[in-house]
Amino acid sequence: MLLKTFYQSDFYHIQVDSTHHLLLARWQRPVTTQEVITGGTKLYEALQATHLERALANAQAFTTLSPEAKQWMATTFYQLLSQTHLKKLARVLPSSLFHRLALESVVTRAEALDVTKFDVQNFAQEPEALSWLLEEQAP
Repeated sequence: MLLKTFYQSDFYHIQVDSTHHLLLARWQRPVTTQEVITGGTKLYEALQATHLERALANAQAFTTLSPEAKQWMATTFYQLLSQTHLKKLARVLPSSLFHRLALESVVTRAEALDVTKFDVQNFAQEPEALSWLLEEQAP
C-alpha cells in the first residue's frame, strides 16, 4: 500500500491510498467528545476532497464515548459521510465488549434514523476489514 497522510494529530491519523482508492483512519488514543467531532469532521473533509468510495476506520483505541459524542456520531457524523462518495465503511472495533457495543449502537441508531447511505461492517482486526473493502463488487 502506498499511503499518503491527509491529516495527523496526536489523537487521529488519516491516510489515503490512491492506488487502491482507499482511505484509512486510525484513532491513536482514547478521545474526548470534541476530539471525536474534530476527527469525524476531518474524515468527512478527506472523503469530500478525495472522492473515495471505501474507508477503514480503526477505533481499537476507543474507550468510553460520552452520550454527546454518541449522539453527534449517530446523527451528524453519519449524515456528513452520506454526503460523500462513500459506499463501504469498515470499522475495526475495540476488543472490549462494552466499548464495542457502544460503537455498534451508534450505527444501529444512525441506520434507524436513515442517515447512512453506505454499507457499514464491523471487524475485530484490520486485515479482515481491508479484505472486505478490497473485494470486487458484484456486477
